[in-house]
Amino acid sequence: MSSKKRVLVAETLEQAGIDLLRERFEVDVRERTDEETLAKIIGDYDALMIKTYTRVSKPVIDNAKKLKIVARAGSGLDKVDLAYAKEVGLTVRNTPQANVVSVAELVFGLMLAVSRKLAAADRYVRSQAGWDRDRFTGVELAGKTLGIVGFGNIGKLVARRALAFDMQVVGYDPFVDAAGMAEHGVRKVETVDDVIDAADYITVHVPLLDSTRGLFSTAQFARMKRNAIFINTARGEVVDEPALIAALQKGEIAGAGLDVYEAEPPNHPELLTLDNVVLCPHIGAATREALNRMTVQAAEMIIDALKD
Repeated sequence: MSSKKRVLVAETLEQAGIDLLRERFEVDVRERTDEETLAKIIGDYDALMIKTYTRVSKPVIDNAKKLKIVARAGSGLDKVDLAYAKEVGLTVRNTPQANVVSVAELVFGLMLAVSRKLAAADRYVRSQAGWDRDRFTGVELAGKTLGIVGFGNIGKLVARRALAFDMQVVGYDPFVDAAGMAEHGVRKVETVDDVIDAADYITVHVPLLDSTRGLFSTAQFARMKRNAIFINTARGEVVDEPALIAALQKGEIAGAGLDVYEAEPPNHPELLTLDNVVLCPHIGAATREALNRMTVQAAEMIIDALKD
């Protein structure tokens, strides 16, 4: 019987990180592992690597008698029972730095796609319905004001790119002072409402907490400029989705670009019928570079945790 420690990779991940683990441990890789199955098999493993779908619940943790670490290749930890893991002394780590460039770039992909009506234009050309260019007249980013709600690692990279587009940038984050934002060319404002009042584009980069759930709802969308474009690549639940849909339907805001939803796939069919929205299937971190970084960093965390 092998004396090597055992690692479970509970869903499909990039090979670079798996190869790193296999240099030191016995590694089992599964394409997808549901909660019930994980609870049955987790007792055999010293470490667990997860990404998107794996749920590490109390029953899973209760059966994880040997487990030293759960390493999430990615940033969000909402599928892990963090409170119970802390209670029993189980280490949980994530890789929040690995995907920041990819998410920041997607923000601008969405801003441009909505501003220039790229998705609708693409469908129009493919339909061979005509050649009416006027129906796709858009707006420039240059000279507009971008409001960033949440000025962490992604927010900072978004600000840098906005300045390169000749945009003005305002930011709100209760944990970052005015000097900290000014270093990045951003003017700090004191409330989310202040961001809304100033901005032509609003992009959200906050974690999902009790204090951020439903942060953008009816009152916030009603307050926005009618030409405002709203971007969310953070967590779907920070937005009241029916309120956003209503604002888009009534023309209270000009458009939205979404990579995240209250439920995934989205369960509001009205959202799928709107021409002033560009929708992505939660692909903020889905670049080869980010996926490799996430998996390698998670593997390095496991290696460190399982040192003799």
